[in-house]
Amino acid sequence: MNQRIIVVGAGVIGCSLADELTRRGASVTVIDAAAPGSGTSSATFAWVNANSKTPEDYYELNYLGLRAHERVARSLPHNGAHWFHQTGTVQVAHSDERMNAIEAQVSRLRADGYEARLLGASDVTDLEPNLNAANVCGGALYGEEGWIDVQTMCVSLLDRAVERGAEFFPYQTVTRLRERHVTTTSTDGATHEYEADVVILAAGNGTRRILTNEGIEFPTIDPVGGSGSGGTGHPKVGIISTTGMVDSGIRHLIRSEGIALRPARNGGITFADNPTGGKWEMSDPGIWTVPALLLDRARELYPALNQTTTESVLLGTRVLPDDGLTIADWVDENHSVYAVATHSGVTLSAHLADAVSREVIEGDRHASLASFGLSRFIAA
Repeated sequence: MNQRIIVVGAGVIGCSLADELTRRGASVTVIDAAAPGSGTSSATFAWVNANSKTPEDYYELNYLGLRAHERVARSLPHNGAHWFHQTGTVQVAHSDERMNAIEAQVSRLRADGYEARLLGASDVTDLEPNLNAANVCGGALYGEEGWIDVQTMCVSLLDRAVERGAEFFPYQTVTRLRERHVTTTSTDGATHEYEADVVILAAGNGTRRILTNEGIEFPTIDPVGGSGSGGTGHPKVGIISTTGMVDSGIRHLIRSEGIALRPARNGGITFADNPTGGKWEMSDPGIWTVPALLLDRARELYPALNQTTTESVLLGTRVLPDDGLTIADWVDENHSVYAVATHSGVTLSAHLADAVSREVIEGDRHASLASFGLSRFIAA
């Protein structure tokens, strides 16, 4: 059966879904309020990993995500666009206390079959010779991890879906969602109507807004008001900064205390620290002090950055289900609306595209999604 499916959202998950759904023969319409990959997906550090994910079923889901990116990368032509850069992650310790924590982490991950090995101080500098070696006690290498060039990924996957017959309508905001029917308003004020057999909401924080407008409570934290239906606190803001081109670039994704670095698509370095950025509200002008603070930390770790400045800063509000885990489930009893929401969208996108597409088209729910339905939010 050639199902008609509307995908709302053209971030990493929405574009991955469009690609996989069209590969499976569905007739797909993608709608987004802006350009592909320009929302929350653009303001992510894009680290692909299952490194510190808990509980166990969430670790397994993220590990499947990493493996799915590997499979997609292998399937791409050698002269085509590539977006998964499997550089490995070097974690650096500057104290014995931190090294002890890394040793425990490596031991746990190795027991689960994760590729991880301890590094001495000289091993760290061998892998990253331009790193500031002062006070480096050692670290770890997670060889299977990497980072995603989000812009290349979203555009490439969406283009491939369009080549298979998908339609893409950017700059249209969903203003009404009824069973199998979507109403949008474009930037010029025009109204548009779309019909489908299934609507998949992959619109990040927009999913909560769309469902709230229809009187449906969706358990993600309100990006404006603070807590969601059961969560507490405000959502963390993601702050991603990128320098201009650096003559002496890094070879891996690097994580240290208070800073993380990775290569950038422009030949520079992208840097971030989620705990530091997450302390601020998006509306607080003080948030703009964070990029300079993090650049100082990055320069201390990587002196080559002394010769460059920050070229761009991207801010985004993370998509946070009330319990911090992923949501992938039908919203209604008629199985006409499906929703995906997660703060691990980059890591999970390739696997969720496969699992959700199979569930929507064939009715077969993937075992890895068993713990990530909406029923867990229903009070006993």
